[in-house]
Amino acid sequence: MNSSNFNRMRSGALALAATLLSACALTGATPSATEEHFGESVRHMVEHQKANPEASRNPDPHPIMEGDGPRLESVLETYRSDTGQPAEVERDILIDIGQ
Repeated sequence: MNSSNFNRMRSGALALAATLLSACALTGATPSATEEHFGESVRHMVEHQKANPEASRNPDPHPIMEGDGPRLESVLETYRSDTGQPAEVERDILIDIGQ
C-alpha cells in the first residue's frame, strides 16, 4: 500500500469518526422522557423510608459518646461473624411461571 492510499484511508476514517461523534452529540442534546425523570423513584423511595426526615436534614452535631459496652461488643461480634457467611439453602428454589 503506498502512502497516498494510506493518507486517503486515514482521512476517510477521521471524517467518519467525526461524523459519528457529531451524531452522538446531537442525540444527547435533549433528554428523553425517561432520562428526564431518571432516578426520581429511587430518591422518592429513600426519602419516604426515613423514620424522621427532619433529623437527616439537621443532624445532631454531638456524636454518641457512650453506650452499653457489652451489648455493643455483642452486636459487632455478631455482625463480623455472620456477615458474608449465608446459611445454605436446604431446599431447591422453584420458580413457577404461568403453568
